[in-house]
Amino acid sequence: MNERTRKIVQQRLLPILIIVCIVGFIISLFVGNALKITELENQKTQLAQQIENEKVRSNQLDVQVKQMDSKFYVEFFARKYLGLYYPNETIVLVETAK
Repeated sequence: MNERTRKIVQQRLLPILIIVCIVGFIISLFVGNALKITELENQKTQLAQQIENEKVRSNQLDVQVKQMDSKFYVEFFARKYLGLYYPNETIVLVETAK
């Protein structure tokens, strides 16, 4: 190849090479952003599920708090966990066969 032909090829290839590099860079940005979007959507779904679980737990705790105000719950708790009974009650223990 002579100098003139080489110069013409370089003049034509340089802009093409620059365009290919720019397009490659843009594609890499697009793919990176697409992956990030997918990751964030998955995180959003997980957080929404956690929020829903915490709402259910909050409702259960609200019900438990309302039950704590009742006489029945206080008696149940005192009997089961504290071993307390009314003075006029008779305690019967049942042994199970082992």
